[in-house]
Amino acid sequence: MVPARSSRSSAAAVPPSLLIVGLKGQVVALRRDTGEIAWSTKLHKGSSYVPLVVEDGRVYATDAGEVTCLDARTGKQLWLNPLKGYGLGPAIIAGSDAASTAAAAAAAAAAAAAAAAGAVAAST
Repeated sequence: MVPARSSRSSAAAVPPSLLIVGLKGQVVALRRDTGEIAWSTKLHKGSSYVPLVVEDGRVYATDAGEVTCLDARTGKQLWLNPLKGYGLGPAIIAGSDAASTAAAAAAAAAAAAAAAAGAVAAST
């Protein structure tokens, strides 16, 4: 496990004014009222597909086989685990609350539907 760059974390929940998005190897917090970027953090590997879960004031993001934990208020990296030996492919991430589990299930269903559609297209 790679040591944290910052040992301080906000224990408070994510401000309701922020929307957290994972894309193109980054995690971005947008202000819900204006769409402005509040903070942006480039992840270590920088792959295009970045699933994430937001819980307890932290953002957990997967990126090319790694998991990064960020402070949801500031975007500062709290820790990084390279998950050596588990591969580099896309990952599904789920948290302990109902909303994040439902989001992970929806993402898995969408991935399965896309795979099935690709298999049908390939067979015709």
